Amino acid sequence: MRKTVSRDEDFYDSHVFQILMDYEITRSKRYPSPLSLLDIEMNPTATNDETHRAAPSLFASVLTVHLRSVDIPYGTGNRFKVLLPTTNEAGVKAICERLISVFRTKFDTEDGSSIAFTLNIGGVAHPGGASLASEILLGKAEDALKQSIQKGPNIYILHTISQQENLD
Repeated sequence: MRKTVSRDEDFYDSHVFQILMDYEITRSKRYPSPLSLLDIEMNPTATNDETHRAAPSLFASVLTVHLRSVDIPYGTGNRFKVLLPTTNEAGVKAICERLISVFRTKFDTEDGSSIAFTLNIGGVAHPGGASLASEILLGKAEDALKQSIQKGPNIYILHTISQQENLD
């Protein structure tokens, strides 16, 4: 079991997340660079109700430790989105595998309770350029998440947009 300290991390609210996403999309269009998005659903299993209610905060704390400072997280309830600037398909696969590995472990809280998480992750990697739009990223990430949920816990599904699709 891993020992962790519960701490409140500042995740962006939906309005700020959308503003930052629009900014990163504009930048990625102007200076073509990859941009990726994760859509994460976590399901906690806790030893008591209080720990279960604190699960989103605990999850956010651990998630933040495993993100880069440039990544843009947003979360509400059991759903989290993370925008990954300058991250290609290989980078998104690496972070998905890392997150699933990290969250396979039970976590002990300060009060002696424990909590475990199962994850479903949907992701999309876009090479950047003129065809990039928030609707594309959000839609494909959500589709990938739905497919992940159908396959079972601790699965990630990644959709990639090829350079050819980007030109069409």
